[in-house]
Amino acid sequence: MVKNHTVKPVLRTLLFVLTLIFITSAAGAQTAEEFFNKGLESFKWQKSEEASEFFQQAVHADPNRDIYYLYLGIINHQSGKLQEAEGVYSRGIDLNGGERDRLQLNRGNLRTTLSDYAGASSDYSAVIDAGGLLSSSALLNRANMELNRSSFLLAVDDYTEYLIREPESPQKETIEELLNLLKTRLASDAQAAATAAEQSRLEEERRLAEEAVRAEEEARRAALMEEALQSLSSSGEDTKSISAGSENIREDFEDSALED
Repeated sequence: MVKNHTVKPVLRTLLFVLTLIFITSAAGAQTAEEFFNKGLESFKWQKSEEASEFFQQAVHADPNRDIYYLYLGIINHQSGKLQEAEGVYSRGIDLNGGERDRLQLNRGNLRTTLSDYAGASSDYSAVIDAGGLLSSSALLNRANMELNRSSFLLAVDDYTEYLIREPESPQKETIEELLNLLKTRLASDAQAAATAAEQSRLEEERRLAEEAVRAEEEARRAALMEEALQSLSSSGEDTKSISAGSENIREDFEDSALED
């Protein structure tokens, strides 16, 4: 009997603690949702600072809901707090929740603004590869990014793929007109590159020909110099021979004079 009396208070205490934890958790979740809803209301009325505060409180109350990060990132993004927005988007993406594609698409747009084209392309590609509802939007945004950075061939590929996926797009005529312009530009660039390559080839051939002529002329001059040197060498031997003979003649002459 003593044992039973001892256990019951313990059980009652444990149940009270569990109930308190449950109520606290539920209240916390409700509080996060309330903060979020207030943030949406402020967002609707374009009260950016107020909305940002509510979304931050929602994130603090429940840091595992990626939709809170999505709207907090959007508020920061629209307010020009780009570095903060990128960090918020990244935290939401890491949760790998239901808003991952939208978070990643928004981060791709933000990175394009920051001229982080490699990062933006990575975000867009991830959304495209996921194949969700936003994949076509990511494809179009990546095409626009490539166009703005003059990567025309990549832009043509993405615009073409976009029209295949979205044949009824309201922007179809505009994109088709843009594709025609891009293809004309690429053809012109290819022709210019081919012309430049041909000119470069001709200039190289002319340079090699001129070098060959100079080398041939140099060889000819070297041969003439060698011939002249050999001629001078031969002339030197003849002069020495004549000089030696003249000395002998002089000696003979002088001896004859003495004898007389």
